[in-house]
Amino acid sequence: MGANPYFYLTPYQKGIEAALQALREREFKAGRYDPAMQMADPPSYTFQMRFPPDESWPAPGAQHASIEEALNASGESGTGSILDLSRVGTAPDFFTVCPLDDQELIQLFGTTRPTRDLLESILINPKPNSRRSTADLFWDRIGRGEGRYIVIYSGAEPHEIFFVGYSFD
Repeated sequence: MGANPYFYLTPYQKGIEAALQALREREFKAGRYDPAMQMADPPSYTFQMRFPPDESWPAPGAQHASIEEALNASGESGTGSILDLSRVGTAPDFFTVCPLDDQELIQLFGTTRPTRDLLESILINPKPNSRRSTADLFWDRIGRGEGRYIVIYSGAEPHEIFFVGYSFD
C-alpha cells in the first residue's frame, strides 16, 4: 500500500502548536483515525475518505484511552491522520509539521497571504488539464510521515490554518 495525503482546516490561533494539538484532540475524540475508523458502521479507513473531514464522515468516537495508545495500536503504518503529526518544527521531519517559507508560498499562490478560495482552487480542487499541476509539485515535496502548515487569510487577517501530511504507508 502507498502513502496517502490528508489535510484539515482549523480556526487560526497565534500559537500554531496549540492549534495543532487542539486539532489532534478533536480528531481523536471523533475517532477519525485508523484503527478507530475500522470500528465505524460501516467500517472504513481514513485513506478512503475525502478530506477535509466534514459531517459526512463517520465519527465512531475515540476507541483508545489516549492519542499515544491510538498511535501504538496503529503500528508502523500510523493512523493516516493528523494524529501522526505530534509537533511543530522549522524544517521537515518525521511526526512534524513545518511552515512553507515565503518563496514556497509565492511559488504556489503568488502571495504570502493565500485566501481560502485560492487554497481550494490550487491545492484542494486544482483545475485539470495542466501538464503537471502546482498541487502535484506541492504534495511531492512532503515525505511520508511529514507535514506542512499554511496560514490562510481573510483580507489582511489570519483566519485559518491548513494542516497537511502524508501517511507513513
